[in-house]
Amino acid sequence: MRIERMRRLASPIAWLVVAVAISLGGAGIVAGADHLPGSGARPELTATADAAIAPALAAADASLAVLEAEVGALSGAGRDALAALVSADAAGVETAVAAGYPRLDAIDARVGKLRAEVDAMPLGGPDAVASYSPATLAHFGRLESALPATEGLRAAWGTLAAGSVPALDLVAHLTTHDARSGEAALEGSHGAYAAALAKLDASGAELAAARTIRDDLARHVDVSTLDSWIARNVAIDAALRDLYTRLVASKGRVTPEVRAALAGVDAARAQLPPDTRALVVILADIARGGLNQAVITIEQARGRLAAAGGAVQ
Repeated sequence: MRIERMRRLASPIAWLVVAVAISLGGAGIVAGADHLPGSGARPELTATADAAIAPALAAADASLAVLEAEVGALSGAGRDALAALVSADAAGVETAVAAGYPRLDAIDARVGKLRAEVDAMPLGGPDAVASYSPATLAHFGRLESALPATEGLRAAWGTLAAGSVPALDLVAHLTTHDARSGEAALEGSHGAYAAALAKLDASGAELAAARTIRDDLARHVDVSTLDSWIARNVAIDAALRDLYTRLVASKGRVTPEVRAALAGVDAARAQLPPDTRALVVILADIARGGLNQAVITIEQARGRLAAAGGAVQ
């Protein structure tokens, strides 16, 4: 009787043991299924695909490095242009600006090459996560992020080039004005008052041209220093014109009116800058008024490329 009772109890226990074993096995299967390819938990499942795509990624890295170097060279040319501009070095500005255009062409070509390499890799689709490791996909993502970094560089260089031209024209007009006014003073010192007045007409035309450029620059640039420069030169020209007009009327005799005009010339001359350092300030103001931003835009693009390349492991 006791043996029979033990047999009846053992049967349910045995089935319970079997059920527990099955449930534990099922849980193991489910847990194993959680380690999907591409999740990082089973790198051996993506190793073959990762190794196969590695040469293409390395080639794209090399293209990115060359692209970054080209953008860096363009940035250097931009800084050279600004330095030459502030120094009123027209030839230096022209050389630096001209050097930028082949750099832009090279950048466009490098971007096209990098884009073709990126597009050829089977890493951008939704199925890539099942075949490649997270590291490989992140590597690819950094390369993709570099592609738009150079957009706008040609426009930025155009801003730099276009802004340099009026700045140099402005300096040319101001320096030519000074030369013509100096010639007028020389003619007047020799008693050639009519010739002096003609020279003042020529210097006045240079100031008028400078004012036209000033009005255009005023929309983007602080022109307060330029305004002061122009105003002081207008004052000396007006004083010289008054003096020579009175000397023509007096036939060269020093009358009270002539003495008053001489005093006006002395007062106006005292307000003139002692040298051309103000021109450097004027050009620096122009550079800050948008030309610097063009160089900053280029340097920011180089920084984004460096970040994309430097982050690649």
